[in-house]
Amino acid sequence: MNTIRTAWRRPIVLLTAFWLVAIACTSLVQKQDWDRRNGPVVPHANFPADCRLCHVGNGWSEIREDFQFDHLAETGVALEGAHAAAACLRCHNDRGDVAVFAARGCAGCHEDVHRGQLGSSCDDCHGQENWRPDEQIAMHDKTRMPLVGSHVGVACFRCHPGAEVGNFAGANPECNSCHTADLARAVSPDHLANGWVDDCHRCHRPFTWRPAQFEHPGSFPLTFGHSGHFCSDCHAANSFTGLSTDCSSCHLAEYQSVTDPNHAAAGFSLDCTECHSTLTWDQSSFVHPGSFQITGSHTSLACNECHVGNVFSGLPSDCIDCHLADYQ
Repeated sequence: MNTIRTAWRRPIVLLTAFWLVAIACTSLVQKQDWDRRNGPVVPHANFPADCRLCHVGNGWSEIREDFQFDHLAETGVALEGAHAAAACLRCHNDRGDVAVFAARGCAGCHEDVHRGQLGSSCDDCHGQENWRPDEQIAMHDKTRMPLVGSHVGVACFRCHPGAEVGNFAGANPECNSCHTADLARAVSPDHLANGWVDDCHRCHRPFTWRPAQFEHPGSFPLTFGHSGHFCSDCHAANSFTGLSTDCSSCHLAEYQSVTDPNHAAAGFSLDCTECHSTLTWDQSSFVHPGSFQITGSHTSLACNECHVGNVFSGLPSDCIDCHLADYQ
């Protein structure tokens, strides 16, 4: 039984040892240590002659644990952010003099995945801590298309095809370059039929498509009761030009149905604004003629209390005509 257990354990031990060696050869190499996968060792011609300053005595690929190199003091170049943690051979290798690559700036070591479309200064968008771009929204505000409202949360590739791999080709800032499908779906009212195919911001805001916030012409401002309606409530059959601004063009049915007082029988003007405002229909604001001003207790009377039988013209204005009973 012991022999079987020993035979069973031996492959496990060997497999464990194999993985430990594999890990040691990959992830446990110190940043200054040399590894064959890093390529040939860089020339040491200008290094100090005392090898013990850097190396331990039992292996050339092992650097002393107490080894410290003040890059700023020795070279005049400070290593900041992720550069401070980079292995020495990432910059000091057999590709040539590091000064040649340093003179090229970021492009000396880092491939330009943007294909030159965003300029050569990586630090315009990136910091040294990581490659994630900083303050993207603020930087986008300097373009022709500042990101506000819902545009802030849109993935870059939705407007810039290829952005997933760093290709930020210029995008068309016109609304219909991205919202063609939305334009085709807008049938109430029909945008295409009316030629509304550009400048979506005339009615819509980037925070939400609905409701639209079209600023009605000053010749017919939409105030109080006129606001809050669907366009089709007034503009039937997608007709948006040549409409009358007269009250009766929309409110003739209301005019004809009023019986207290009866507007049609009394021959009232079809210009509703003479008595009504868009604030409310129920309370009229008719200004009585100066020949008989409504003051004091007269202001609380309904029209038909004086104008009996819908008679609104030719009435006498003497007090006794209405107050004879009070006099007697």
